[in-house]
Formats: sequence, structure tokens, C-alpha cells
Amino acid sequence: MLKHVILLLATAFALEAKDLKTGVVDLKYCVENSKLGKKEQEGFDAMRKQMETVLGEKEKVLTDMNTKLNDADYLDSLTLEAETELKRKFRTLGQEFGGLQQQYVQIMQQANFKLVQALTDAVTNASEKLAKDKGYDLLQNSETLFYSNPDLDVSAEIVKLMDIAWEQKQKEDSASTLKGVAPAGK
Repeated sequence: MLKHVILLLATAFALEAKDLKTGVVDLKYCVENSKLGKKEQEGFDAMRKQMETVLGEKEKVLTDMNTKLNDADYLDSLTLEAETELKRKFRTLGQEFGGLQQQYVQIMQQANFKLVQALTDAVTNASEKLAKDKGYDLLQNSETLFYSNPDLDVSAEIVKLMDIAWEQKQKEDSASTLKGVAPAGK
């Protein structure tokens, strides 16, 4: 909070010294509308679905076992050894399921952190390029502002620059992949 107050005071002081060209960037808009943001979100969602499928399968087996363990008629049909083995498997599977849930949360947190970092870096790079190209003195994240004139929003321009950078990276990655593959007969 203090950092924001200092930034606003510094901005106000600088405005007296000269007219600053400022802009506002909506990070959420950039993430949701850029090619990089969409691609990263697709990858994140695919990972989430895959992990949920694995957890769902384990949960189904656990639920099935639990139903059997709570069915007195079923338990009466088992030998004492078979009942003991079923209970042991249920405990083991329950522990595995708990471990998978913890692992799922950790992996998703790490993936989310990586996604946010990559997108923040891309927005920062695009903001720096826009500032240099168009003479902005200050570009601010809209999430830290209580109000800004909608005319100051440069998010669409940031998305265009992000898309250009993403497309360039795709071309470079494709070219470097092709360089690694030797033509047939050589």
C-alpha cells in the first residue's frame, strides 16, 4: 500500500515538472486475449484435466471399496483373510489418494506460478517496447489503480505486441527444430 502511495506521489510530483505520457495496462485482458495467454491456459487446463482424471479414477476405486466395506452381506461372504486384505488395500489406496491430492495441489500451484510469471514477463516486455516506440513515460497495471480514464488503456496494443513476439518465438523454435533434423541422405 505504501509503495502505491509513493508511486502516486512521485507521479503527481513528476506531472508538475513535465507532462508525462501515461498509459494503463489491464493484465487480465492481456492474458485472456493474447495468443500466449490462450496457449498457456490451454496447457494448464489440459494438465488440470489429466490430473483430475487420475484422481477421479482412484476416487472411484476408493468409493467402490468403501461401499463393499459398508455392506454387511458382502463382508459376510468373505473369509477373514479376504476381509483383512480388502481393508488393508482400502487404507493403502486411501493413503495413495491423499498423497496424489497433495501432489496435484503442488503441481497446479507450480504450474500456475510458472504461467503467471511467463505472462507477466511477456506483458512487461511488450510494455517496455510500447513505451519506447510510442514515447510513454509510465505504463501502470490497472489492478493497482482506483480509477483511470478509459482513453489511457493500451491493453489492446500490448496484446498485439505480445502476439507478434509469440509468433516470432514460434518461428524461431520451428527453425531451430528444423536445424536439428538432418536432411535425408546426408
